Amino acid sequence: MHRLPPPDASFEVADHRGAALLRGSLWRCSGGKPDSPAAWAIDCFLAVEAEAETSAFEEFHAVDVDDAVREILRYFVDNERDTRVIYFDGWNGFGASAVLRAVADEITSLRAQPKLHIDKVVHIDCSAWKSRRALQRVIAVELKLDASVMEDFDEADEEDDINEVDESSRCEILSVSAEISRALRDDRFIVVFHNGSGDEIDLLSFGIPPFTLFGAGMLLWTFGFWGRFGVREDVSEIKNKVKNTHLFLYSPRKYIGENFFLSVVRREATAIAATYSCLREMDPERIIRCCMFGLFLCLCFPQQSQNDWTDRASNYYWMCDGIIQADQAWEICDALSKEIKWDLHPGLRKELSHALIDSTDYNNGVCSKKLSKKPDGPQRPKWYPWITIITSNKILEIQHIQANNEEVSFYFLAPENQVVPLVLAEGLFNQSTNLHVLLLSHCVFSFSSPPFTVCENLRFLGLDHCIDSESGKPNDITKWKFLHSLWFLDLISTYWYQVFFKEIANLMVNLRELKVVGLDLPKNTSMESLPNNLSKARSLQVLVLDGCCGLEDVVLDGLPLSLKSFSLDGYRPALKRAPGVEMPTRNLRPSSVDSDMHVKTSKISLEGCIQLEKLFLRRLPNLVELDLSGTAIKILDFTSMVVKVSSLKRLFLLGCAQLRAIKWGDRYDLKLELLCIDTRPGIICPRPSVEENKYSLLVHAVIVDARLARSLLLLIKNNLHTRFDIHITSSTVYSKVVQHYVFEKKQQQYHDVITMDAPIQSFPQPPTTKSSYHIEISQGSHNLESELVLLSYPYYTLAHLMTYYANSLHVHDVSTSASMPGGCWRYLKWCRIERCPKLEVIFPTNSDDFNYLETIWVSDLLMARWIWTKGSRDLDSRWPPFQNLRHLQLRSCPRLQFVLPLWVSSFPKLETIHVIHCTDLRNVFVLDNEYPNGVEFPKLTSIHLHDLPMLRQICEVKMVAPALRTIKIRGCWGLRRLPVVAANGPRPAIEIEKDVWDALEWDDDLQSSFFQPPLHSHYYRKKLHRGSILRFVTLCVTRAAERGINHSRIDEIMRPDDVAL
Repeated sequence: MHRLPPPDASFEVADHRGAALLRGSLWRCSGGKPDSPAAWAIDCFLAVEAEAETSAFEEFHAVDVDDAVREILRYFVDNERDTRVIYFDGWNGFGASAVLRAVADEITSLRAQPKLHIDKVVHIDCSAWKSRRALQRVIAVELKLDASVMEDFDEADEEDDINEVDESSRCEILSVSAEISRALRDDRFIVVFHNGSGDEIDLLSFGIPPFTLFGAGMLLWTFGFWGRFGVREDVSEIKNKVKNTHLFLYSPRKYIGENFFLSVVRREATAIAATYSCLREMDPERIIRCCMFGLFLCLCFPQQSQNDWTDRASNYYWMCDGIIQADQAWEICDALSKEIKWDLHPGLRKELSHALIDSTDYNNGVCSKKLSKKPDGPQRPKWYPWITIITSNKILEIQHIQANNEEVSFYFLAPENQVVPLVLAEGLFNQSTNLHVLLLSHCVFSFSSPPFTVCENLRFLGLDHCIDSESGKPNDITKWKFLHSLWFLDLISTYWYQVFFKEIANLMVNLRELKVVGLDLPKNTSMESLPNNLSKARSLQVLVLDGCCGLEDVVLDGLPLSLKSFSLDGYRPALKRAPGVEMPTRNLRPSSVDSDMHVKTSKISLEGCIQLEKLFLRRLPNLVELDLSGTAIKILDFTSMVVKVSSLKRLFLLGCAQLRAIKWGDRYDLKLELLCIDTRPGIICPRPSVEENKYSLLVHAVIVDARLARSLLLLIKNNLHTRFDIHITSSTVYSKVVQHYVFEKKQQQYHDVITMDAPIQSFPQPPTTKSSYHIEISQGSHNLESELVLLSYPYYTLAHLMTYYANSLHVHDVSTSASMPGGCWRYLKWCRIERCPKLEVIFPTNSDDFNYLETIWVSDLLMARWIWTKGSRDLDSRWPPFQNLRHLQLRSCPRLQFVLPLWVSSFPKLETIHVIHCTDLRNVFVLDNEYPNGVEFPKLTSIHLHDLPMLRQICEVKMVAPALRTIKIRGCWGLRRLPVVAANGPRPAIEIEKDVWDALEWDDDLQSSFFQPPLHSHYYRKKLHRGSILRFVTLCVTRAAERGINHSRIDEIMRPDDVAL
């Protein structure tokens, strides 16, 4: 699978008049090897302008959608030779989407002009723009490509999550483009494209064949970035964006008219229902009602309002009023909120207000507005039960809202002048039995006895800059039962602390969203403990505390597990909030801060919020500790999610099973001292002591997906004094001790012949003392093989972390055939590899350095052939490897042929060689370059070799070990040569079978007298054929099992060297 990155350069070839003939892009492509030079790939195609030098702008005069459909189809038929690409602008943008869908439906239903001969209609609706990748996915779904293509998208998205690629920057996939091209190349087709990107898009790189005059494809498209319900003032602002098209169709109409307007709304509602699977069974009339409520807010809500109620009230009203009641209510609301966005230019707003809004301006200074239901005939107009009231009076009395009070489901009340707040009379809402949404701005009422406690059907309550009159007496707790039905509560700069008294807060059992913003919360009030008093709100999904700078600790110990979104912005509340649990985009966030705000928050704990996936924290200068343990966050982004937290020292991400990546941002913006990560589900490790941290950064991580190590590497490389302990596994046991099997005399009937004596069977315990830079890899690790590849900049993987930083490495119980990474192992001190049944090579040829390596401990590698492969090496002789190697210990590697290749003249610090149960081993060290004078081992003191029947000699060239003191050899029947020891020094002690000792080869440099008299087994008897035969048969059966050979075929199993048995 290949993805097209953004081009490094673009070019265009034009004729003498400046008209484009060719257009193309250049991509930088890296070679197969990390150090190979870069190459350039060129993508070139014929420009549409080469055939149609300029786009033709033409007015159309259709009176409705059906008329526009007929006109567009006529253009395609009558001008087929020179009109293959049409841009349709609708009526200043309005209705374009409805017309394009109607064209697609007309052609699909075979009612279109037969002369078009269209085989396929590719309808691409990307009005809600996400990315080029998302566009390509829509094309693939429309063409019904097979499931493997969808898997390519999922795989690419997951990889981009790991690589911290923003969703908006994700590009198309080359292999999918090829599949799309194959699906269309033999057909006549038309693409109907709703482009929501704001820029013209060439569909060629997505796999769609070019729309040439002699090609088989046609394109009808429109811009949709202003939305289905956005209307521009004129066409001038869009003309410059449309370049590569044959015909630009637009309407010169300045006034749309309410009848045509409402007919398009109805069509758009039908189109919305067809776009989302969750809406296809929904009555279109309900969707129309949702659209009209959005229009009501657009026309009637005060334009100067500083809150986001026009968006949120619109989205949530659909549920609050019962328009949407299905089990998928939240999903449906999220879908509708992406589509229903009203953006009308002032002229149209005025036109529609005059036609659809009933504005009653009473003589007493109260202005009431409501939206008309247009009748189909001469009947009397009806009104939607939504009312906004703006008054210049100081007091709003009951008689001002008496008309149809029982039917009203939505009220917005505000003073005309915000400087003078509006006083609400007692009993104002006594008749509002059907009220579902109540929004009060700059109003005065008793917080202890609010006038809306009688509204038992209230779902959404919003209070903006409201003031406590302090006039009422506290209500009986039973008077607050309206809170049972409350779903959404907005408190904007409103100190309504009474509602958070524990006994009152416990009544909000159905609360789904709480927004408390713009408050410097005072001490000694119930709001100081916010939000811990919300433990009974089992449905709470969204919690917003923007601007609540008085909260010192936000520890959600008792918060419901349903929480999905949390926001604490130290600037100010966002201008608008995104629908549902989504966060506002950056352009909707305030860019400046009130200098008088002093945010006190020092600790935030969202531990245990298992559904939390959306988070926003900003400008919290005193925040020291952030605990997100157990949350569902996938990407933790310190450039967009958690920003301006300069004092953050401790970050906990324990039990975060969904975590894929962490984006750290600028290295100077974050000064972490402790990072704890565990991505195993439901597993929480003990937290290290913070007080004992004497380094600048401690990293404790247990990660399941090896790709998360990329994020850890970027943090570690930017902190000079980092210490880390990283374990890559999905096992529920972090570190378990494996008891290695030790032979006992009583378990072997023929131990005196078949096995060695008990003392020689002991094997050194593995290194267990972790360094300050430790990496462990064990069973259950995911995506390990791809992360063991050392890629070139800018792609960092686990391989870089291992080779550049690790001091100690423990790999065990891993079913991978991939070797450890190549490259420079600069600081590795000990390496422990065990129980990896598929591993063939531990270190590949391109590995080098190992200057600090002291211990190699290897056990139970059934397929391993060598520890380090042979190969050409161009290494600096001033820094030869293994200069600090002290211990070489290997066990139970039956296919091992050699251990290390030789191209150095000395192992200056090697002290022990201990190798047992490696039946195919012929040499421990093999020659990789010529060293005629042999290889020196000046500090080698101990050699233990057992059960190595194929071993001929320890080193392929002369091995000089003047300090050797102990040699223990058993079961090495083919051994012919020992290391050269000092002739005049202390003689080494040697334990060896007599047959092997007698078969050794001696010369002037090495004589038997240089050793102490050999110690043979006390029970060894030369003539004991029983043991010899049994050992021979055992060896044959073992080799047959390893090679899959029938052990009855002894002639295929025997080797020439087996005669030594």
